[in-house]
Amino acid sequence: MEPFFINLLQQAVNVFLLLGAALVAIWFYFRIRRKLTENPQVIHPEQNSDAGAILTLRLQACERLILFLERIRPNSLILRVHTSDMTASQLQAALIRTIREEFEYNLSQQLYLSTNAWEQIRNAKEETITQVNAAASTLKEDGSARDLAAAILQLSLRQEWAPVSQAIEEIKQEMNR
Repeated sequence: MEPFFINLLQQAVNVFLLLGAALVAIWFYFRIRRKLTENPQVIHPEQNSDAGAILTLRLQACERLILFLERIRPNSLILRVHTSDMTASQLQAALIRTIREEFEYNLSQQLYLSTNAWEQIRNAKEETITQVNAAASTLKEDGSARDLAAAILQLSLRQEWAPVSQAIEEIKQEMNR
């Protein structure tokens, strides 16, 4: 019965993450729309189709990158990757592989962000990998995946996963500029 509840919990977390990403996207949309109507010097998308297309692409890039950052938060990452038959080293490898694959999938989005915002995202990715490795180094050789997951979550609670939060804030600030 335990795997059923774990799967149910994983699905619930995924639904909440997607809802959160959708709410962030809607918030960005209305915030940009309000800025465009408040500031007459800003080029309105209706007046210039290229500016509208670029604005749309930037908004989509920010949405994707915030979703990426939310997906590499330890609690979300562990719930998606962890299976009951994994060893600690298998979980460590799977977590790092997932982080890197998702980052590579979003590499092209850097085109729509400032250098500083992109660096914050890269730092968040690297710091997350570093923390996974640091948690793994605290385990004994025969440690289980559950032990590794607990160690990662304990580290994340102590540090509040600041690099991910900082990167998300940088993206939000960039959209406000």
